[in-house]
Amino acid sequence: MSEQPPQGRTLDLTVDLPATPDEVWRMLTDPKLLPQWFAPFVEGTGKVGEPLLFGWSPDVRWKTLLTVSEPGKRVVFRDELAAYQEMGPTSGPMVIEWTMGPIAGGTRLRLVHSGFGDGASWDEMYDGTAAGWGFLLWHLGETLRRHRGQPRITLFARRPSTLSREALGARLFGPEGFALKPPRKGEASVQLDRPRTLLVEHAGLPRNLWGRLPELNDALLMVEMEPGSGTFHTGIWMSTWGLGPAGEKDLQAALDRLADRVFGAATPA
Repeated sequence: MSEQPPQGRTLDLTVDLPATPDEVWRMLTDPKLLPQWFAPFVEGTGKVGEPLLFGWSPDVRWKTLLTVSEPGKRVVFRDELAAYQEMGPTSGPMVIEWTMGPIAGGTRLRLVHSGFGDGASWDEMYDGTAAGWGFLLWHLGETLRRHRGQPRITLFARRPSTLSREALGARLFGPEGFALKPPRKGEASVQLDRPRTLLVEHAGLPRNLWGRLPELNDALLMVEMEPGSGTFHTGIWMSTWGLGPAGEKDLQAALDRLADRVFGAATPA
């Protein structure tokens, strides 16, 4: 049961995972395990009634409150409403509820994210959140299948743009950027210091793309045009395992060079 019936637009997503319900519950609540698949920086205790602070980079941070934690069964977070105020009225509390149960070979995990407003000003946030959760649920599955217990290193380039999303997408996925071929789900090629095989899991161009890079120890790549009008940010994120300091440095430099070509050289904050 939810804290209260979901109101307004609601995201309802399900994924099957190769782990027990107790293992999945720990991946959702343990501040030491969350960085394996969710935000790379997590602060908090993981105790009910106490906040968790998630950080993707120094300027991308999010605070939520853990309100319910039933081992192997259910987890509920409630986000601070202040973070959503610029989009207009919500339809209720911003609640993220996870429920899990055993299936043959693992666990079925269900996510219900409720509280989105119904007005047009919420459209970008709703669509962007749906894509973000789609990636993260897939990432959780890939972590459990291929990288369980391995330290994850996150590399990223996040830049602003005033171009239309269509114009930016032409640069980002065209010859100046990833040189993505073909631009659809399945085996593709991307330019990352040199041509690399990308097993595309999702291609929602121009707004988002994610997939797996088998030549880089099954690193995961996600490209996301964030919600916003006028000037908006695009993030190029990579989860890597076992590349070592030199490999990580070289790959980060390749991401920075790609972003420089697409967005222009980064300026100091």
